[in-house]
Amino acid sequence: MKIRICFELSTRDEAGNIDSTFGLSMTIGESDKEIDYQELTASINKEGVLRMTCLDSIVKPEDMRIITPEEYDEKYGDEEEPPC
Repeated sequence: MKIRICFELSTRDEAGNIDSTFGLSMTIGESDKEIDYQELTASINKEGVLRMTCLDSIVKPEDMRIITPEEYDEKYGDEEEPPC
């Protein structure tokens, strides 16, 4: 099974009000056994994720929330492989 870590991120306008919210799903590998999602996500460095995805200029770590893959799929659609 694929191992995904999912986030909900918000951007803010110049007045500091949330102006958009979007989802981010990262597939980090595969595993034959069940993985504890809370344990997996407990030590995530949000600043590092934002830098790695080039979103650090528009999203602050406090505007980033870890969500479950199920919540991501419900809000933002099922995981789909990108076209080649």
